[in-house]
Amino acid sequence: MNRLDQVNGQFASANKSFVSTETVTNADKTYPEIIDHHQTRPIKLDYFNKQGWGYKDSGFEYDKGVDGIRITGNRYMYGGQILPGFKPWIVENIGADPDYVDTPQEDMEVDPPVFNHAFIEALGNDNFSRRSWHKWERIMHSHGATFQEVFALRRTRFERIADMIIYPNNQEQCVKLVELANQHDVVLVPYGGGTNVTQSLMLQKEELRMIVSVDMSRMTAIKWVDKDNNMACVQTGISGQDLERDLKQYGVCSGHEPDSQEFSTLGGWISTRASGMKKNTYGNIEDIVINVNLVTSKGIYTKVNLWPRISNGPDLNHIVMGSEGNLGIITEAVIRVKPLPEVRIFDSILFHDYETGIKFMWEVSKTKNYPTSIRLVDNSQFTFGATLKPAPSSTWEAFVDKAKKFFVVNIKGYDPDRMAACTLLFEGDEASSLANQKVVLDIASRFGGMSGGPENGMRGYLLTFLIAYTRDFASEHFVAAESFETSCPWSNVASLCSRVKKRIIEEGASEGFTADKIWTSFRVTQLYETGAAIYVYFSIQYRDYPQEKIVDTYEKIENAARDEVMLCGGCISHHHGVGKLRKRFIDRTLPPMAIEW
Repeated sequence: MNRLDQVNGQFASANKSFVSTETVTNADKTYPEIIDHHQTRPIKLDYFNKQGWGYKDSGFEYDKGVDGIRITGNRYMYGGQILPGFKPWIVENIGADPDYVDTPQEDMEVDPPVFNHAFIEALGNDNFSRRSWHKWERIMHSHGATFQEVFALRRTRFERIADMIIYPNNQEQCVKLVELANQHDVVLVPYGGGTNVTQSLMLQKEELRMIVSVDMSRMTAIKWVDKDNNMACVQTGISGQDLERDLKQYGVCSGHEPDSQEFSTLGGWISTRASGMKKNTYGNIEDIVINVNLVTSKGIYTKVNLWPRISNGPDLNHIVMGSEGNLGIITEAVIRVKPLPEVRIFDSILFHDYETGIKFMWEVSKTKNYPTSIRLVDNSQFTFGATLKPAPSSTWEAFVDKAKKFFVVNIKGYDPDRMAACTLLFEGDEASSLANQKVVLDIASRFGGMSGGPENGMRGYLLTFLIAYTRDFASEHFVAAESFETSCPWSNVASLCSRVKKRIIEEGASEGFTADKIWTSFRVTQLYETGAAIYVYFSIQYRDYPQEKIVDTYEKIENAARDEVMLCGGCISHHHGVGKLRKRFIDRTLPPMAIEW
């Protein structure tokens, strides 16, 4: 067995150095507010945008001097460059006017922390890597990334936030936390990357007990890699981008790549039963996870061996996956890994319309030649994506762009107001990848599809990580925007998209929003033999709407859209989980006996 051990010596528990920066006092008790064992280490608050998504140095900004929108920072494609088509598009399609700015609040009023002195004293100073009562650290650990939560960050406040943040460094410290929380009646909330979009991290104002957020970001070690048996054991606080970077040194990868890969964690993927853009080659999270260590009130759940398969049941791994932090703290996982791919081949396809693209996707699902990633966007999203590029860098490049557009529209007969696009990625050995690509392109040609080339495929794929920032830019200009996902049988995909769009517009109209203030878009994003996963996007321009009502109104429209999804045979969630946001629909997902159980 080729089991390679990686020692996380930098933060070994034998090191007992402390850094204390502040104190917090409650009644007659005073505690050091921030204690760092081993050495001071950056926390998410140091680099994360505290009033929205992602890195604080990245996003979109309006430059009045050139009357254009720029991508800020240098982390993403086209960083620092102006996107000349973006402003006209948002003005025409979503009704946003960059001259109207909803400036976010500088600070937020919060209640003082609730103290359980017996718990804090029993925990001592040795059972964690870091602890904090820092105000914005508490706020950051008490919300996810839904529109409702981002609106509260920008405009109002949270009714309840975590009282203390604890950063365990290993499984033993998690065990101690759970034992003491049980003993002293303290609430623990596991925290990964903070990218949750189901309000799972929002805390109930009725909770009077001390709430401790358990931040897993210090538990990021790859404990071993077994290349002979294609397995690796990893602490679950590791983010997706760090996981792939660290596995790469062993010549392997997990291949799990959700849109939130930069920030979301292995533990978060497991707890929400996640899916990634490359699931066709590497599997969904339930296909990747072999074993978990779950620290519960009854002890640690883990399998006693790492068998390829066993026929006894039930498999408790599948109870842990999708449990959303309700059963315990997931500390480690043994995951399946694969050798690094020989090649990455990008491609793209244009279709005359979205409905034809769906038929193509359905046909691909009947083959054994799935691309690693295949995503179909409708015309609304296609035209939006086309605006996320800078102006041509030369006269020749501008000429070529115009020639391409002329060819597509005037020679091939594509209608710019109807065409849809599909992005493709093939990973693996070169021979198989090229063979799969040929099969898929041959199928596309039968549906009138035309290759858009590898550059557009790569651009469409990589810009996925940047597009999440557009929601915050929209919020700055009085636009509420959100997305959610579902899956349904193939025979329902086209009708689901059509009916949900109609329902959103009707529900918006009932709340006083005209069609020019509502934008909708759809994307078929995962293939299965029996059906597909679909993303629903919609936004509402609310500049003239009563600001105190917009959160409730948006949620009402969103719930109506999800009701229509389920009437069309769609599920409650394909990969984001249920949380508090979707639990009202759980009785349409499970029978009464299962809910009672």
